[in-house]
Amino acid sequence: MELLHAALWVAEIVYFPLETELLRNARALGCRTLDGGTMAVFQAVKAFELFSGMVPDAQRMLEHFQGMNG
Repeated sequence: MELLHAALWVAEIVYFPLETELLRNARALGCRTLDGGTMAVFQAVKAFELFSGMVPDAQRMLEHFQGMNG
């Protein structure tokens, strides 16, 4: 964690749990962070579109995912 400093963005790809040690430490040091849930949802959005030919409601999917994680 000695490489982290407040000027960095830290993105995580782990989505269960959303709150990882990396993100906790990064936020404590003042970094801006992005959890893995957003990545997972938007991968699912694109996969659904590719397989079905329909464009899903990404915001609805993101809200559903966030609801699953409390």
